[in-house]
Amino acid sequence: MNTSLLTKLETLGYYTLPPRHENCVGHTGLLILMRRQSPREQVAFEPQTIHLRLLDWDGKAHWTVFKATTPFPMSRVVCPGRIIIRNQNGEEARFFIFGGSLEARDEAPGEKVYSLRSSAPVLEVTTGKTTAADLLASEVEAVLARLQASWGMGDEAFWHHLTKLYPFQLFVTLLQEILARYETESELQTDEQWQALVHALKHEKSWLIETGQWPEKTSTLADLR
Repeated sequence: MNTSLLTKLETLGYYTLPPRHENCVGHTGLLILMRRQSPREQVAFEPQTIHLRLLDWDGKAHWTVFKATTPFPMSRVVCPGRIIIRNQNGEEARFFIFGGSLEARDEAPGEKVYSLRSSAPVLEVTTGKTTAADLLASEVEAVLARLQASWGMGDEAFWHHLTKLYPFQLFVTLLQEILARYETESELQTDEQWQALVHALKHEKSWLIETGQWPEKTSTLADLR
């Protein structure tokens, strides 16, 4: 890691990697710095724990908590869902991922950098729940909850199944599902938050089409089974 980026991490605690395009709803990844000892200088945010759902060695998907002292021998598969970073005061930074990978490496004595990457946008979720990323994460969670209920799967089986999907495929499928719902439910079309969300998603879809990344045939929720 270059010195400039490491310096930013040491000051900020975590750092979102640049989005794929100017108006993208999310980021290409997330870097998190964990220290064994608190720094002497004041920092913006000092991560103490990372909470996320991982696919374990036995193929089971369950919540995992990482600390600076947690052994991390190799890359891990991250399940779709929330990622919560907590500092020593209980303050949180929240993100949502459609699936991806997590790696860790020692950058300096007592410092470990966790690198989260995904082929789909990594959403930064705020406490205000008013941004396009907030609304998208909330709506995706609602769609997935309904999907899990309709499939009749328990948590472990459901998240394990979703983790086998390519994150970009899951993202595109859910994007298309949300846009279709907006077109068919007239009450949503007068909701300002939904209008903002759909505007962001249509912009995302247009960019994917223009760059040749939008699939010729998109999956439906039924296809994900």
